[in-house]
Amino acid sequence: MYGTVVALAAVIPLTRDNAESGLSFAIVLGASLTTYVAHVLAESAGMRARHDEPLEIRELRSELRDSLPVLTSGVVPAAILGLAWLGDAPGLWAQIAAEAYCILRLALTGFVIERIRGRRPSLRTFLVGFVLAAVGVAASVLKVVLGSH
Repeated sequence: MYGTVVALAAVIPLTRDNAESGLSFAIVLGASLTTYVAHVLAESAGMRARHDEPLEIRELRSELRDSLPVLTSGVVPAAILGLAWLGDAPGLWAQIAAEAYCILRLALTGFVIERIRGRRPSLRTFLVGFVLAAVGVAASVLKVVLGSH
């Protein structure tokens, strides 16, 4: 979820022109990659602090793999924005699609957690996802309203 919030925060202030110039692609990809690296370093340092032993290669590989959701949270929106830069996709379409991806991912967070735990999603799971998505939508709408003046 953290990576998705960072990706959405990176996407929201960007404009159609940013998408078409490639700036959006670079900003979102850069935010995603640096957040991934920071997450891996923080988790690895925490593991080292808890066990007071050097990390083994297999533990580092495991942390790199387990942190991939942080990376994929931003890579997909960056790829969508890259279509506006390298392809014929309109910048506004790419912007909206990248934000929608992040918002949908936030909405599905509870469902994913419940599945990982081996439990069936509940009404509460749905409501929490709806609230997370609503916050994402509110931020996007506020951006459009403030950016149009």
